[in-house]
Amino acid sequence: MTTPPGTGPTSPYPAQPPSGYPGPYPGVPPRPPRSTRGATVLVVVGAALLVVALVAGVLGVTTFVRALPTGVVDGAGEPGSAALASGDVPGEAEIALVGGEPYSVWAVVPIGAEGFDADDVTVSCPDGDLQVRHPSVSGSSGFGSYEATTVAEVSSPSAETCTVSVAQGDASPGATFVITEGWRFGEFFATVGGTILLWFVAIGGTLLGLGLLVGGIVWRLVARRP
Repeated sequence: MTTPPGTGPTSPYPAQPPSGYPGPYPGVPPRPPRSTRGATVLVVVGAALLVVALVAGVLGVTTFVRALPTGVVDGAGEPGSAALASGDVPGEAEIALVGGEPYSVWAVVPIGAEGFDADDVTVSCPDGDLQVRHPSVSGSSGFGSYEATTVAEVSSPSAETCTVSVAQGDASPGATFVITEGWRFGEFFATVGGTILLWFVAIGGTLLGLGLLVGGIVWRLVARRP
């Protein structure tokens, strides 16, 4: 028996498309594109964190270099760029002191030799001798075959020109002394603490920024797949 067209049973499933048909089944709407707004936010935030980390790293290195006692002595044992005055041991040197500012006296000797002590340092000024103290922040700097170590600290209540004298004491022959600007105790540790904080920001920002940036890029690639 022949069934008239259009009167036979119908299948609940759509008919299979012809072989080679490129699109979806007839009557099935295409899938809407996936949103990539969240991925864009991750990429932007990740890139911003990397910039912040880079700036923090540069500032951290700059602050760390400032905390180092560089410029005290050069490779030949001569005074470096940070030296305000210098002399042989025993010997003396004049220096113009700024009121209230600390100054450090460094012993410069060949590596392994003996230097002088704070008791060997005398600072004579027009208003009388100044008190010579042990340094509040000890420092050590070396270049080539010479090393410099802070042994004394002094400050003047007012601006005046003073004479710094250093006795031989236990210092090895050929020892010299150098006078530089000193460190305030609180300022030094604030500088060190700021350096550590900046490095934490640089490292943490780099790790987090890279994670967000890579995650955003992967998200966008996955969202573009059909």
